[in-house]
Amino acid sequence: MQNKTKILYHGSQTPGLRILKPNPHNAVNKRTVVFATYDIRFALAMMYGTGDELAVGYFVNTETHEEEMYIDELQPNKLKLLEAPGYLYGVSAEGFYQDPALSHVELVKDTEAEIIHTTKIENILGELKKYKISIIKYEDVPTAMKQRGKEPGKPKNPYAPDRFKDVE
Repeated sequence: MQNKTKILYHGSQTPGLRILKPNPHNAVNKRTVVFATYDIRFALAMMYGTGDELAVGYFVNTETHEEEMYIDELQPNKLKLLEAPGYLYGVSAEGFYQDPALSHVELVKDTEAEIIHTTKIENILGELKKYKISIIKYEDVPTAMKQRGKEPGKPKNPYAPDRFKDVE
């Protein structure tokens, strides 16, 4: 039997939300949107968010030809940021769409999204470890990036040029 009501996930550190309201975001040229995803792992990882401390993404393993998700620790001891509580919100997929500026698992909506259900996550990192995901510690990130076909010294977004100087 096919599920007729598709549910998307939104991760947040904010408790008690009933509606997700659109906010301007740099990733979509400051358009006002709500984010959600069908990948529960991505929603969990986004409870903290990304930036200079952590990177979340996907790549296709050249040996298995399967898509894999990863979290890279971009500064020492920043995985600890995920050892915090968070909230996994479920919303209807209605009205959400893919934006070409975003990851293939990220969807956006231009209007509010009513929350259908909420799950409190006591430890985001602990919950992420229940799923198939590569969680890469700081000292192992340059090697993991090379295995994914990326050059640590040439990021897509500008970062401090010496961010991995003590691990290469």
